[in-house]
This record gives sequence, structure tokens and C-alpha cells, in this order.
Amino acid sequence: MKKLQKSGKLGRIDVDLKKEDKKTVGNVTIPNNLDQPTAALLAATLESIERVGPYDAWFKLVSVEDMREEKRRRIMERAKDIMQRWSASQRSEVIQMISQVSEVSDVGKIVSLAADVEGGPEAESSETLFIVEGRADLTTLMKAGVKNVVATNGVNISQYVVNLTHKKKEVTVLADGDRVGDMIVKELLRRGAKIDYVGKAPQGREVEEMKPIEILDMISRRVDVKTYLATLQATAKPAAPENLLNVMKTLRDRVKESFTAILLDDEGEIMDEVPVSQLFERLSELDNVAGVIFDGIVSQRLLDLAQSKNVKIMVGERIGIVEKMPREIVVKTLDELK
Repeated sequence: MKKLQKSGKLGRIDVDLKKEDKKTVGNVTIPNNLDQPTAALLAATLESIERVGPYDAWFKLVSVEDMREEKRRRIMERAKDIMQRWSASQRSEVIQMISQVSEVSDVGKIVSLAADVEGGPEAESSETLFIVEGRADLTTLMKAGVKNVVATNGVNISQYVVNLTHKKKEVTVLADGDRVGDMIVKELLRRGAKIDYVGKAPQGREVEEMKPIEILDMISRRVDVKTYLATLQATAKPAAPENLLNVMKTLRDRVKESFTAILLDDEGEIMDEVPVSQLFERLSELDNVAGVIFDGIVSQRLLDLAQSKNVKIMVGERIGIVEKMPREIVVKTLDELK
């Protein structure tokens, strides 16, 4: 629990005690930012406590409250109240204007275009087309008002999608900011699809995670396909050393959800194992570190240090917002090691 508090996963523990019939009873409140499996494991562990100091003790989970959900509910109720009051105070002319604007931002429904192919309601009728990876991406784009969109359903791209691109004046692929996003663009080109522009999400982020304003910004920053391919070739990373990758695969389950970091040398031997909160300091002290695998976020600050230390591969629980990805370092997530 001390490790969890140091990493910011647990907040201040509050204990409210009182005496009843010569016994001390009370409530223990533990605010936390844990995922559900870890929170459940913590609760079960606390229930296994049988003694506190010299006294017998008994713990039982009373309730689990999601404060974020409660906050969202209150915000939603307040928003409804504001909307009702606002609408009631408007003149009929203003209400009509709002209705017209709302039609532009109407999300619409995902439609079936062919076998295993889904898209927006304007995917076939529009002269331009946007291509994304999956169904969640379709919903995100339509929330941004983009309805001329089709999903590839991963890298297993339907011939219907390829044929559809040749019927359009302009085709743009909006790819996730990871290796899979690049793979889909390459597969589309390999299959003979017509692509004019490519827009990429920030490194480590997916299209489905982005807000409508971020989607529109990504579209405005798209580049022509030749520029995209040239940039992709220029930023190509060296292959990760096979021996380090194999060692890291065996360490994945040991690291995941443990809040620990393991540092390896060129031979794949463990140089040190430390809490994630001490990773930056320990990496600063050690020389000849070739690989780092840890249960935490790969940040720009950590990558800058790793680059100065000539680290070859870094694997984290997830990749944070990274504006400048070092070319010399292979960066992966723990899930990509599966």
C-alpha cells in the first residue's frame, strides 16, 4: 500500500472509529485511482487481515463507489437543467437557428455498406472519402460532423473499400498514432487503393480517443501521401535486438500491474529491478542499460534520458504524449509483447 501511495494510486486513508459494547468499530475509506481488478484485489487483501497490533480484527467490504461516475451524473443533470432554462428563454427565431446548427452536428447512424464493411451515411454519395480503422473511429468522426467515412475493419481490408476509393475525387486516411496505423496505410496502398492524403493521430493515441475539435485539427494537418511515405521512411526505427525482445516477453507478466521496472544489459541480463517511481533516478545512475521494461507511462522526459543513455528498447504499460520520438529507440507497450 505504501508503494501505491507513493505512485499516486492511493489517496489519504481515512479511519473513523467509535466504541460499541467494549469493542472498537468503524469505517475505513480508501480513495484510489486503481483499475477494477487491482481495486478488487486490494479489497480482498484487506478482508484477510485478522489482527491489528495485539488485537483480533475483522474487515468487511461495505461498498465501492465510483466518484467519477457520480460527478458525471451530477454534471449531466445540471446540463439538462441549464438547457431547459435556456431553451425556454429563447425567442422562436433563435430556437430555429439552433435547430439548423444542430442538424450540422447530428451524429447520424453507422450504416452497412457491404459484407463486413461499415461507414457513415454519406460514404457512397460524397465526392470525398475518409478512411479509418474501426467502428469506434466511425463514431468519433461522425461526432465531428464527418459522415463520408468508411472503416477498414483492421488490416483485413475488403475489396469494396479499395474499389470505393477509385470512385472519389479525394481520399484521406486518418490513422492511429501507432505501428498498426502505418500498417493499414501500407496495406491499402499494396491492395491498390487510391489515397491522396494521410492524417495521423499523435504518437501513442488512437483516433477513437480524440475529441471532435482534435479530429478537425488532424484533418487540417494532413499531408499528401508522398510526403507521408517519405516521412515514414526517414523515421524508420532500427529493429529491436531479438535477444532483448525474447527476454522482455518472459518478463511481461512479472512486470504488468506490479508498479516495477526492470533494466537489462545488452545480453538480456537483469541489471536492476526498482519501483516505477525510482526508474528515472536509477536509469540516470546506471551505464550500459540496453533495455527497460516497466509498468508505467513512457513519457518524453524518460525517452530523452534513455536516448542519452543509448537505450535500445523501452517497453511500458502505455505511451504518453510524446512530441519527439527518438529514432534510435524501439518503443513498445506491454500488450504489444504478447
